[in-house]
Amino acid sequence: MFPQEYFIPVGANPQQYYTENYGTLGKIYIELGFHNLYSSWWFIILIGLLALSLIAASIDRGIPLFKSLKNQRAKKHPSFYKRQRLNLHQGSSRNTADVVEGLKKKGYKVKEDDNHYLFEKGKLSRWGPYINYFGLILLLFGSMLRFFPGMYVDELIYITEGETVQVPETNGKYYVKNNKFTIDIYDEESGTVYDNTLENINETVVSNYQTDFSFYENENMDVVGSAPDLQKVEDYSVQVNHPYRFDLFEIYQASYDNSQMKSMTFQLEDNDDKPVGEPFTIELDNPHQNYEVVDGVNVNIRAYAPDFLEIDENGALISETPVATNPAFVFEIFDSESSELSLIQIMNSTDITENNKYNVKFVENKNHWATVLTLKKDLTMPLIATGFVIFLVGLFIGSYINHRRIWVNTDDGFSISAHTNKNYFGLKKDINPVLRESGYDEILDRDS
Repeated sequence: MFPQEYFIPVGANPQQYYTENYGTLGKIYIELGFHNLYSSWWFIILIGLLALSLIAASIDRGIPLFKSLKNQRAKKHPSFYKRQRLNLHQGSSRNTADVVEGLKKKGYKVKEDDNHYLFEKGKLSRWGPYINYFGLILLLFGSMLRFFPGMYVDELIYITEGETVQVPETNGKYYVKNNKFTIDIYDEESGTVYDNTLENINETVVSNYQTDFSFYENENMDVVGSAPDLQKVEDYSVQVNHPYRFDLFEIYQASYDNSQMKSMTFQLEDNDDKPVGEPFTIELDNPHQNYEVVDGVNVNIRAYAPDFLEIDENGALISETPVATNPAFVFEIFDSESSELSLIQIMNSTDITENNKYNVKFVENKNHWATVLTLKKDLTMPLIATGFVIFLVGLFIGSYINHRRIWVNTDDGFSISAHTNKNYFGLKKDINPVLRESGYDEILDRDS
């Protein structure tokens, strides 16, 4: 219905985002924890109930199966032989010993009780589903461990070029600095197999993006209240599918962002649209308050909103977020004779005072290149992988191994019957050659 928090815009407030975009349903959605569904208590309960269901089913069916397989009897009533799909009765039992030896050579274990025999192989097949269950229980238990602190981390790190930020989940021990972000675009004439495809689409295709960063360790992390003392560990270039590893963590290149403005350039003009002095550039991260355009003419920043929303009752600029995506300024332009105020937004200029003789025109802007990294740690993966491998082993055992049982009775001639949980064709291929070599007819298949 709605996206998970992982897929909403980077830096957006989840409560505000879901409420504004999806109204009351969005508010309910986030209150119930559905925005992080796979780490919500709802999901934990479902996983727990599924695990309990598997355990209960294994106990309920596994114990009777164990008793049944352990206490199998070789002696069966004559009517039992007739009920089996594969059965045969011959008048003479003189070659029974040859049948017994022939089935032993085919890997059957024999159990004898007077003139009754039980031949069996592939008993492990009956435990295939329970091995599946055990593997699934381990997998589910590993998934539930992800909800315990320190067992699983999947966090985004947003860093603009030149910025140094603390690595989350490391308690201030590690920091990373974005030295440079690089993005490469496929060239339509690059001589690769993608050339024909690139000619048919009207958009740029990214071939690679990477972050050159410096990794630091804080030597003062144990000193409460002290400023970080960062010591460089190493420089590294992280690319997609080529993470940086430290301790139990990995840093992956996830995506990038250039929606945040870095600087804006303006040109002061008079009422005849003639330029006054040189353009001036405002660095939005740390703007100066005063800019001298030409001798005797200055521009002061009286108010600044990085993400302009509205003007309040007192005339102050209200910013929706602290991120410079929609800047607005109140400029004061003054010379030796007078001063005047103007409200400047992107592509828009409004005079605040009357009869202004100067106009501030927007010229251009530059955006920050920011990298979006993903910090990952997963201590549950060995357990999940083990559970998955056990599940596959159980699947193989249950699918490709057959539990085959053959009963032989020589009380009144030679009687033989057989049963398997699957693949009667393979069971007949085991029995018929032995019967033929011992001088008996081939076994009858009631469903053939």
